[in-house]
Amino acid sequence: MKVIGINASPRKGANTATLVETVLKGAADKGAETKLVDLRKLNMKPCIGCDKCKENLGHCAQKDDLTPLMEEMATYDAIVLGTPIYWFHATAQFKTLVDRLYCYYGFEPDPETNDYREIIAFPAGKKVVFITSRGDPEEKKDYDVFYNGLNEWLKVVGMALLASSMELINHCGSWNEKDAAQKDAEIMARAESVGASLV
Repeated sequence: MKVIGINASPRKGANTATLVETVLKGAADKGAETKLVDLRKLNMKPCIGCDKCKENLGHCAQKDDLTPLMEEMATYDAIVLGTPIYWFHATAQFKTLVDRLYCYYGFEPDPETNDYREIIAFPAGKKVVFITSRGDPEEKKDYDVFYNGLNEWLKVVGMALLASSMELINHCGSWNEKDAAQKDAEIMARAESVGASLV
């Protein structure tokens, strides 16, 4: 069992990183092979809309650290994705990953109807954990844009549809407290339990 954790926080050692690491610990304690990737450390370029990936679905033409990471993600049994919420949305690092995963999505003609049908080249059957962390504990409609968009993205990329199981950990801490998650025994226990359940 192989589990990869993707931390999309630009801050070192903050709440999102803590929760991603805790999920990985829960999996590792059950015998899984785990890997943590901090997107802030990578040389990443945004999607340039070249559509070269449509000629070779699942392969981005860009030469940076994100291209091999995306190919590596496809080889794992479970994927843990974590982002803090900044200005009611995911971080730029997470959005860059999302946009680049477009390389796994394409169309082909349906010989029976002559219409185009979707192709999702990302391998099926993965377990997915999604972690968000924000300072505002209040449920506001401002967050709906992000969560609705996230659900649509997960469907389009195929993660939600192809996942054998899906977990969401939504942490609400205090403004600018980097250790808020660590102080929250309940969320830490849940994160470790979710990690263990992946194995």
